[in-house]
Amino acid sequence: MSLLDNQKILSERIPEKMLKILYEFPVQFRKAWNIVNSQDFTFDRKFKNAIILAVGSSTNTAYRLMNSIDIDKINIPIIINSRHTIPSWVSEDTLAIAVTHSGDTIEILEAVDKALASKAKVVAITTGGRLKEKALSNPDMILLEYEADMLSRMAVGYIYVFITSVLNKAGAIEIRGDKKEYFLGIDWNEVEKELLDFSKELGPDIKVPNNIAKRTAINLYNNIPVIYGSSMLTGAVAYRLKSQICLNSNNFAHFNTIPELNHDEIAAWGMKHELRNKYFVLFVTDKDSKEETLKRVEILKGILMEKRINFEEIIIEGPNDAIKGFSGVLLADWISVYLAVLNRVDPTSSKLLDLMKARFERVMGYSSTV
Repeated sequence: MSLLDNQKILSERIPEKMLKILYEFPVQFRKAWNIVNSQDFTFDRKFKNAIILAVGSSTNTAYRLMNSIDIDKINIPIIINSRHTIPSWVSEDTLAIAVTHSGDTIEILEAVDKALASKAKVVAITTGGRLKEKALSNPDMILLEYEADMLSRMAVGYIYVFITSVLNKAGAIEIRGDKKEYFLGIDWNEVEKELLDFSKELGPDIKVPNNIAKRTAINLYNNIPVIYGSSMLTGAVAYRLKSQICLNSNNFAHFNTIPELNHDEIAAWGMKHELRNKYFVLFVTDKDSKEETLKRVEILKGILMEKRINFEEIIIEGPNDAIKGFSGVLLADWISVYLAVLNRVDPTSSKLLDLMKARFERVMGYSSTV
């Protein structure tokens, strides 16, 4: 019997808190939408650009998904900024969206102060902390507050809905999904149902032969995963899996996307065989991708076979791009947790991350949270 089918070991190595977060992931989207829908906020100006002030896996994943799912039109430049400084072009014509789960991320707080000094309109997305305090005391800020007892890296659903809703209300993006009668073109009840159904296929009680998350974790175990997305959508999933393997599994991982890797990284697979043996390549693909993209994937597979490099392929499925992307995020999270089990690490803890933050606090005299 596979170790990942041993219920005693799984119950010992997967904290109840992490299981609860994974099982509740499908409801994040509807909860976030209800919060947005309950707040009647508008903007008193038209914006020429937008900046998302954030650090970490959740917001970066949401941003990448936003750039890949059913966006017909981006009306203004939108960037993500993870530094405590902001670009010189930020002005009263800028919409700034500040995201920090704790509300106390020092880089974001400093960037917010600079954005306000530049007369930008700031929307704060947080569960509380100093960012909430700033938003409540500043008329140039709008607060979107949510309650979620979870690790910040697991809040993708909340952050995706908040960011896209704010940008849509501001006229920065137009989204037309297959559900045109719904705001953002996405029926969040449908998303929840599809993800709940998919979640049933990934849980600890589903044996390895029928559980793609467990099988993938086994393939990646004792290897350095190299994850390749075949499009912007699957590239967002590849990025998420890379980040979660690093954070939850305490395992180094790398990601890239097609066609970018074809122009430089492909040459690196000519390395010595003893080095190539350390890597396992995972392709994340979408069967609805362009024929040219699918052919590129097949060519890459052929090259890897010639170089005797192990690889597997995950095909993201769903009735639309939104559900494909969110299902990919859910799958990535489960894979990282099962890999954590194999690596004998706690997926809710990142010792080196905590050590880095502690040392940063000693050197700088203040803490940096997410």
